[in-house]
Amino acid sequence: MHFISRTIVATAVALTAFSAAAKPDEAAISQQLAKIGLTPSSIEASPISGLNEIMTERGIVYASDDGKYFVVGHLYENNGAQPVNLTEQKMAKMNKDKIAAMEKDMIVYPAKNEKYVVTVFTDTSCGYCRKLHNDIKGYNDEGITVRYLAFPRGGERSSNFNQMSAIWGAKDRAKAMDDAKSGNFDTSKITPRPDLVRAQYELGVAMGVNGTPAIVLADGTMIPGYQPPAALRQLLDSQPKS
Repeated sequence: MHFISRTIVATAVALTAFSAAAKPDEAAISQQLAKIGLTPSSIEASPISGLNEIMTERGIVYASDDGKYFVVGHLYENNGAQPVNLTEQKMAKMNKDKIAAMEKDMIVYPAKNEKYVVTVFTDTSCGYCRKLHNDIKGYNDEGITVRYLAFPRGGERSSNFNQMSAIWGAKDRAKAMDDAKSGNFDTSKITPRPDLVRAQYELGVAMGVNGTPAIVLADGTMIPGYQPPAALRQLLDSQPKS
């Protein structure tokens, strides 16, 4: 972590030296980032002079005022006892809003005595996703409601993209998911919804998901990888109360 912090700060100092403009040239930044396939949705000043925070469809990058120099990584503030990940904080707030917009299309396994809600990007071909799904009752018993969004890891090229499209096209999506995770899902009589799976996959990419399962907490914080029910409950209990 300290190495990353020093690297980002050192790069930022270099960027400041190269920055000729007093404030960011948004057109130039957009033009430069377009060369690497990124489209800015917002350009804001970062806490470091000469370094700008750029929100794109693939997350946050940092760029010089003229866009010729950019950094991909996390920006830390190191003023307290522990470094604060400013990039993660910003992403969490944005993730929370993006997740809320997808609620109506989620597959939900509700806890009877709900204490927490987590959203999981899942892939039916993923072994640890199946392991997590096999533990659904355990999560629910811990008071954790689990909500699924689709993330076929190869996008539309995934061998199971059609299967996941059929799950989201089924009348009973939860049963379809159960059947798919157990290897007994018949897609032949279902009108698939590739549009929903595509949108959810693109959301995951924008949020920085690069593997499954990816667990998103209520505040938008993301936890990569499988967590056993008791461990996830312990982690959720340890989070600051809003």
